Formats: sequence, structure tokens, C-alpha cells
Amino acid sequence: MRWNKSGIPHKGWQYIGVEDVGDGITCSSDIPYEECEMCGNEKIRYVHILRHPDYHRDLRVGCVCAEKMMDDYLIPKSSENDLKNMKKRQKNFMQQEWRYKESTGNYVLNYKGMFVTIIKSKYGQNFGIVFNNQTYWNFKVTKLFDLDQAKQAAFFIFDAYFSENNF
Repeated sequence: MRWNKSGIPHKGWQYIGVEDVGDGITCSSDIPYEECEMCGNEKIRYVHILRHPDYHRDLRVGCVCAEKMMDDYLIPKSSENDLKNMKKRQKNFMQQEWRYKESTGNYVLNYKGMFVTIIKSKYGQNFGIVFNNQTYWNFKVTKLFDLDQAKQAAFFIFDAYFSENNF
């Protein structure tokens, strides 16, 4: 616990982001919870990362400590809620049934009135995503080599489009 240690600033921390340490884990008993580096709370799933110009490294803390350290009671909670909502959207998207078109070898999803298509490359073993008249052969600089990876990338492309266009 660092609240009682000298040399560690208690205020003036900058928000870097929030992580879900249970991302991709299906059973809640298997989640590798973290311990808040400020108060010692041992069961933190949503870890807030904070940085201070007068401290040598980032700290990983819970929401309540993040609020106190930033002196901001909106950003940590709203960021955590945004992450939780995105995870719910992702789970819903991933549960949708894709249609396989034998004639083309493509997988097609009509989701929220828009079509997302996963296509197999003619030149290799990778997949591409066609959405909103654009084709994506890479996602976050990585080629998509399996169908599940392509579906995950399709979600993030779809979700970014809907966020940008305020749907």
C-alpha cells in the first residue's frame, strides 16, 4: 500500500487508460484479478493506469483510487463503463450467426442493417474484411490468418464506425 508511503504523490495523476484483466476469459473464477497498487485491494478486474510527472513509473489502481489520485470523479468511472459497454457489444456481435456463401467462399453478416463480409485471400491463407465499401486486409498492422481473428477485427471496425458516426 502506497497511501502511507512518502515520495508517492497523492494528487495530480494523469489518466492513461483502463484494462479489463478478465478480457477473453469465460469463467469468472479464472480471472487473474490484480491488486490496487495504491490501497492494496486485491480483487480488481478493471485496472486504471495512471502516470505522474514526479513518479518513476505508472501505477495500476482501482477506480476509487484513480478518482482520488486524479481528483476527478468522472473520467475513471465513465472510462470503465465505456469499456464494459464495449465488451457487451463485442459479446453480442460475436454471438451473431454468419452466413457462409458457398458460391464465393465468403462469410456474410447483416448486423444492425449493415453488411460485414469476411473474404478469403486469393493469394494466401489470410482473410480480409469488407465493410462500408472498404476492404481491410490487416487489423492493427496484423494480417488476419483465421476466421475467429477476422470476426474479432470485424467487430472493432464495425464498432469504430458506429462510434464515429454517433449511431
